[in-house]
Amino acid sequence: MASAENDDDIPVTRSDLSQTVSRFAVTPYPAWGFSGALFATIPRASSVKLYIPRPLTCTFFGGIIAFGGYVIHDNDVINGAGFTSAWSTMYLLANGKRGITQFKPWPAFLSIYALGNALMYGREYFFPDSDRTKI
Repeated sequence: MASAENDDDIPVTRSDLSQTVSRFAVTPYPAWGFSGALFATIPRASSVKLYIPRPLTCTFFGGIIAFGGYVIHDNDVINGAGFTSAWSTMYLLANGKRGITQFKPWPAFLSIYALGNALMYGREYFFPDSDRTKI
């Protein structure tokens, strides 16, 4: 059992988590990661007839989300965050429920990843902070 003196050695607070999420929201890496995950799904979606998401869906949303990451990479953080948040939300509307209810880990992971991107980039778009938007 740790003593009260050792509890202060590693402080972990919600503000630390919030700052970490804010730092990722001004980078294109979460968007590009989601785009890569969608592109990696195409071979599996092509070989299984009733697989959700479909290959065309993976290609379309993967390309759109990758473009949103490029906009963020091009130092237009606010517009890129709004674009990526909107299209991640659209992915959830199109595939979120079926991705979770088919009880397969990869489609569920894609839905959760899209939700994370939508929330993270949506926070950056709707509640921008001038210190966070500077790279």
